Amino acid sequence: MPQARVGEIARVRSAVRLVRAGEAIRDTVFTLYAGWAFSWTTTPDGRRQILDFHLPGDLVERAEDGAEVSSLTDASFCVLARDRLCEFMGRDPGLALSYADGLVRDRARLRERLTSLGRRDALGRVAHLLLELHTRLTHRGGADRAGAALPLKQAHLADALGLSVEHANRALAVLRKDGVASLQKGRLEILDRDAMEALSGWSSAPAAPVLTRIKA
Repeated sequence: MPQARVGEIARVRSAVRLVRAGEAIRDTVFTLYAGWAFSWTTTPDGRRQILDFHLPGDLVERAEDGAEVSSLTDASFCVLARDRLCEFMGRDPGLALSYADGLVRDRARLRERLTSLGRRDALGRVAHLLLELHTRLTHRGGADRAGAALPLKQAHLADALGLSVEHANRALAVLRKDGVASLQKGRLEILDRDAMEALSGWSSAPAAPVLTRIKA
C-alpha cells in the first residue's frame, strides 16, 4: 500500500497499486473517499480478471491472497486500524448494522456477477454490469436516472466479465445501436432502462449502504 499514516487521507494517481498480491494488511482497512479502484488477480499466463469495482464510500478490506487493488482513477482514501473500526461499531450499533447489511448486499451482487459469468451472454453481462454500477452510484448521489460518469474502458468491462475486448465492444455497439444504452467518453447514458433490465435479467435490489460516518 502507498505510504499513508493511519487516520490520514492519502491521494494517489490512477493505476497505482494500493494493495499488492500477498501483502499483509490484516490490521487495517481503508475507506475510498474519492475516485474509483478495482480488485483483480491474474492467471498463470498473465490474463487479468477484475473481481470488483470500488466506488467512493466503499470500505475496502484486506484482499484475498493473490488479489491486488489498484486505483482506476485519481483517488483519495483513508487508512483505518481494524480495531478502531470495531471501536466505532461498538459505540454506534447503527454503523455495525449498516456494515453487516452491506456485506449481505455485496454477497448478492457478487452472486449476480457469478451468474453473469456462467449463464448470461455477452450482451446480458455488459448490460447487467452497467446497471449494477449505475444503481450503486445512484444510491451515493453520483448518478441520475439518465446516466452517470463511468470511467471504464472496454478492457475493464472485458476483464470483469470474462469477455474479449472485441466482444465487449460489440455488446456496447449493439446497446447503442438499439437505443438501449451508450457508454462513450466516460459517460453512461441509459436510453431505455426497461429494455436494459430485460436484456440482463435484472432484479432490482438496494445497493450496499455507504459507511459515511466513519471518521478517523
